[in-house]
Amino acid sequence: MSTALPIACVESYINPSLPIGTSLSDDATAPALHLLPTPTLSKLKNVGSARVKDLRALGQSKQILSHIPIPATANAPTCTRFNDALFAGIKLNADKFAAMAILPIDGQEAARELQRCVSKMKFVGGVVGYKLDGTGGVSMGNDLENLWITAERYRVPIMLRDMWPIGSELSNLHAGLPDSVLAPIATHLHTSHNHSPLTIIHLYLSCVFDRHPSLRLILAHPCLLPSLLPRIETILAQIPPEDKPKRGFLDVWQHNFYLTTADVLDISTMRTLLEQIPIDRILYASNYPMEERGRELMEELRGSGFLAKEEWESLAWGNAELLFGFKDGNGKGKGKL
Repeated sequence: MSTALPIACVESYINPSLPIGTSLSDDATAPALHLLPTPTLSKLKNVGSARVKDLRALGQSKQILSHIPIPATANAPTCTRFNDALFAGIKLNADKFAAMAILPIDGQEAARELQRCVSKMKFVGGVVGYKLDGTGGVSMGNDLENLWITAERYRVPIMLRDMWPIGSELSNLHAGLPDSVLAPIATHLHTSHNHSPLTIIHLYLSCVFDRHPSLRLILAHPCLLPSLLPRIETILAQIPPEDKPKRGFLDVWQHNFYLTTADVLDISTMRTLLEQIPIDRILYASNYPMEERGRELMEELRGSGFLAKEEWESLAWGNAELLFGFKDGNGKGKGKL
């Protein structure tokens, strides 16, 4: 039976055992989570009744939770501990929450942890931290072949999600501006600053999607990437055919990638996103608890007439039901959400 409310797909969590305090600002390698307001930090740690209450207020039926990628999650034992804690935390509200496993950056270790979480704890996918320079996160040089094989075998998606900024990066973000601007810039613009099409272009040109045609990747924060499609196509057209994959880039873009609405703040941006990728490849996300929004935007989109009723329902929950296994390929739900 289909849900009547959206399923939110990029909703954040942090392990309560993480040490967070103002002292982190002096630690060059620590995640700058101390920049977040105290109420937001409390919500990040909570996967109980308080989050369920907020979920209802946001007009959601279910949240897909994942740990914010930080340097500590590059370590396999830490990922295992964090994933076990998240599983224990959501067991009492399994009808409201599902989880994606945070994965280490080593491909073989990531594959093992994904297999463990999916087979033993029924997680619905995995998350790898993404960072351009490769320090503490996935870079273009990482060998993730074992992870892609495992994701295809278990038919679960992998989400590419930006690493949270660390102390050593704050000076670049600060750049002599008043202290009051550092927190909003670091927590809301760092993603756009850090994101680049180079990672997916590298994956494409490495023939990953020729070897794994059923691999499904979620871009948690597409940012400006959809608007760069014409430029990407122009660049790829200059590469000799013998150095390119068999599948065309647009074929891969339309069949192997999913984009979320986490970076959509108004109806105009939503329309732009919907014009750049098929409707069945878009997932609703509210970016909770960093931003508690989305309900009004989705209601505005539904009333705009831009999408047919069936298209709106696909974006709101139908695509997530199919991608995460809440609904089978014949359109039959695996239980009421």
